[in-house]
Amino acid sequence: MLRNLIKMYGPRPSHFRGSGLDVLIEAMLAQNTNMANATRGYKRLRRDFPSWTKVMNGPVEAVQRSIAICGLARMRTRRLQEMLRRIKDEQRKLDISFLSELDVPTAYAWLTQFHGIGPKTAAFTLLFGFSKPILPVDNGVLRVVKRLRLIRPNARDRETEQKLSPLIKQGDHYATHVLLFRHAKERCRPRNPKCDECLLLKMCPYGQRRVRHKPARDPARARPRIAARFISGGVSKNGTNEDL
Repeated sequence: MLRNLIKMYGPRPSHFRGSGLDVLIEAMLAQNTNMANATRGYKRLRRDFPSWTKVMNGPVEAVQRSIAICGLARMRTRRLQEMLRRIKDEQRKLDISFLSELDVPTAYAWLTQFHGIGPKTAAFTLLFGFSKPILPVDNGVLRVVKRLRLIRPNARDRETEQKLSPLIKQGDHYATHVLLFRHAKERCRPRNPKCDECLLLKMCPYGQRRVRHKPARDPARARPRIAARFISGGVSKNGTNEDL
């Protein structure tokens, strides 16, 4: 699967996004919104509050305004400030770099103890912030692997991550996630997926079934494009223009 994804989209070397805490907060802001809004909200938050200490101690209304574009700003602000306070109390500083020394299950359990940190956010933080061998599973990734029948039809994100992460070669988790994410957006879409263009078709029962039952195009209903251009230009079918 990964080889064919690379053929379609090119290789994806690992690219990390700053400190682990930066990645965690960016992932929190991306919950239940699109990445464009999450990125804009994160950038504005960093512009308005130069340090996480200032975010932790800042006025609730000011933090809400900074991340308003992400939606659910009041809830996000409350959870963010509570998490920062707990980290500060436990670690004596706003830093989660100690996670790099932990194994995946222990680091994952520590992250998910915070209210609002779910499987996808925790996995995203461990992969992008600490290069841990874990596969974040969002709705798009889940859709692709279900269509490929790599997991059972009713599996959720946590079960999918637990099943697939051990099967991925060490060092390939980043590329697998990024390419599956892109594939879900560009070809394996929720509606009208581009199965005819997909190099995963040979291993995809969903795509094979869809292509097999795709109705053939009726030539009689095909639009006469050349005639249509003349007609739209005011030229009649017999080649004359009565209005001239």
